[in-house]
Amino acid sequence: MLALLRLGMDVKVETDYVVVGSGIAGLRAAIDLAETGRVTIFTKAEITESNSIHAQGGIAAAMGADDNAQQHFVDTVTAGAGLCDSAAVRVLVEEGPEEISRLETWGADFEKDQGVLSLSREGGHSIARIVHGNGGLTGKVVIDALIARVRASPSVTIVPFSFFQDLVVDAGRVTGIQFQNNDRAGICFANAVLLATGGGSQVYSQSTNPETATGDGLAAAYRAGAELRDMEFVQFHPTVLNLPGAPRFLLTEALRGEGARIVNENGERFVNELLTRDEVSRAVFRQLTATEHGEVFLDMTHISADVLKRKFRHVYTTCLNYGLDITRDRVPITPAAHYFMGGVATDLWGRSTLAGLYAAGELASAGVHGANRLASNSLLEALVFGRRAATAMKEQSPHKPPLHAPRNPPAAIPLSSFDKIRDTTWRNAGIVRNAAGLKKGLELLSDIREPSNLLTVARVIHECALAREESRGAHFRDDFTSTASSKLHSYIKKDARVSLR
Repeated sequence: MLALLRLGMDVKVETDYVVVGSGIAGLRAAIDLAETGRVTIFTKAEITESNSIHAQGGIAAAMGADDNAQQHFVDTVTAGAGLCDSAAVRVLVEEGPEEISRLETWGADFEKDQGVLSLSREGGHSIARIVHGNGGLTGKVVIDALIARVRASPSVTIVPFSFFQDLVVDAGRVTGIQFQNNDRAGICFANAVLLATGGGSQVYSQSTNPETATGDGLAAAYRAGAELRDMEFVQFHPTVLNLPGAPRFLLTEALRGEGARIVNENGERFVNELLTRDEVSRAVFRQLTATEHGEVFLDMTHISADVLKRKFRHVYTTCLNYGLDITRDRVPITPAAHYFMGGVATDLWGRSTLAGLYAAGELASAGVHGANRLASNSLLEALVFGRRAATAMKEQSPHKPPLHAPRNPPAAIPLSSFDKIRDTTWRNAGIVRNAAGLKKGLELLSDIREPSNLLTVARVIHECALAREESRGAHFRDDFTSTASSKLHSYIKKDARVSLR
């Protein structure tokens, strides 16, 4: 039975484990944690709202008869442009298939062909290995299965519509969180805290992410003193609906795996659609900026209408709502910020550099993605490392709540500053970067006086991008176009400069 926490003014509560975020990583961890203790999940909206539920393409895993973990490993490392941690990738590709099978036993309705999983191919993959479902809404298939498990557990408490404000730190150890719920302040103490709040792509004016993706967990971890890694590596999805007045709706990579073409206004192809996302995004960006009114389209009119309506039902119906029939019309596209490869630095069990603090999913940097995430590895990472974080959290010893009051968290940011941050980051720390632009961006951000999570994330991205004087994966600098031979990660902590090591 799902329990809901009823809060009063300035409430202090205790639990065994706090999970912040209700995406795949958080829910997967909560299921295992509930086996040994009380779990309290704090989520910004309803439990059903997260980045994960909007995921379209699918989950990459070596499930096919002609596939294996080694092939998946090679594809992942190749896409990562020399910065993947091989041990982390091994964990991902070897433990991933078991997670897919477990989801099936939990009721995940993945698409099948004559009783066998139907697998599709996406950019960067050498073979078809993408598990998918629900006409392109794979994230919802997974979330529905996980939520059913969570709701079946009497040990899990959900606090919806709660804004996570900050971490509570006592003697160098994270002991809980500060939050707001229905305009009431609260503190929840716990033996261990898992941040699974997703990325912060709303820091860019062009973003595929929902409005909730404002980097709250990243900023809170940074303020608390945790180390962040590789924050300059932001993935831009190359095929996003580009219509005035329409949201930046993602056109799943599986469309290109099915044969969709990227063309200019003359109908000419100019890029191999199955290259990695960073390469395709830069090609589209250059085409768009080559002329004053350049346009780029995703053309799938040559694909069977039955296939488009069946396999990509969500894309088909959404585009129809904006007057486009993908079976007959070319769809105007633009790249947009989509995913953070970097995040809170963790080991292979989700442990951060702060005792008591764990991270999993897009928020975390376990080294799986390197400089460029391979398509559809994100949901797999959330499953595998969400489970692993739960295993490590169970080993955390109990503690007594601190006696002192925590610091005041940052206040809400005015809309004008919100727009300035997003525009500044898109223009100066976007798809193509250089020292002059990054310094200009930092200068503009320094003029904003109101502290906010979004501002913190924007500054960190600029600082890390400025420190990396090379082009690698999703980080492209037109003043350093070559890739250096050294393969270093960037690290940043509060009150310290970026280090490359």
